[in-house]
Amino acid sequence: MSLRHRKKRLKAWRIALAIPRSIYFNLRMLPWSQACRLSILVSHRTRLEELSGHVELAVQQPKTGLVKIGFATSQCSDFNSEHTRLALAGTLRIAGSCAIGAGCSVEVAEGAVLSLGNDFHLGPRSVVVCHRDINIAADVLTSWNCTLMDTDQHALVDATGSRVNEDRPVVIGEGCWLGCHVIVPKGVTLPPHTTVAAGARLAGRYTDSCTVLAGNPARVVKEGVRLSNRTR
Repeated sequence: MSLRHRKKRLKAWRIALAIPRSIYFNLRMLPWSQACRLSILVSHRTRLEELSGHVELAVQQPKTGLVKIGFATSQCSDFNSEHTRLALAGTLRIAGSCAIGAGCSVEVAEGAVLSLGNDFHLGPRSVVVCHRDINIAADVLTSWNCTLMDTDQHALVDATGSRVNEDRPVVIGEGCWLGCHVIVPKGVTLPPHTTVAAGARLAGRYTDSCTVLAGNPARVVKEGVRLSNRTR
C-alpha cells in the first residue's frame, strides 16, 4: 500500500472516531438544520470542557465537516499526542470554512464573542483566550504555537481598588499570516494582508496593509508584500 493510500485510510479512521463526539457537539451547539449535517467535526482527542455558550454558523446549508476541530497537525506536532481543548461559555461565530488544529486551546468566556472569518486556519498547539471580543477576518492563517488574547486574565487594581488592566478587543484583518510563536495580546489591530514573523510580539494598533512585522515589540520591517495564495 502506498503512503498516499495509508494517509487516506488514517484520515478516514480519525473521522470515524470523531463521529460520536461530533454528533454530541452539533446537537448541543447548533440548530437542527445545521446539526443534522454534522457541519462541525470534532476529533475524539478534543476535550469539551465547557459548552454553556452557543455557536453561530453563518452558512445556512453547510456541508459535512465545514468546520474541523482538533485534526490538523504540522511538522512539530503529532495527532496521537495532542489534546485539543474547547471552553465555550460565550458566543463563537463562524463565517464559513474553518480549521482549528490539534492541540489548540480555545476559550470564550461568558458574554464574550469570538468571530472567525471564512477560511480561517488556527495552527496546532495555538491558544485563543477571548474574554471580550476577538474578531478575525477571512483568509487568516496562523502557524503553530500562536497565542491570541484580549485579556490579561488576572486583574490588577490601583490604591482605590479600581481595575487598571481592562480587557480590550483584538482585530485581525483579512489575509493576515502569523508565523509560529507569535503573541497577539489585548488591544492589537492588524490591517489586511499583514505578515507577522515567527516569534514576534505585537503591540497596539497597526495601520499599514501589506507589511511584514517582526521583533518584540513588533515593527514594520518590509512594505508592499503579502502572502501568496499559492502558499495557503
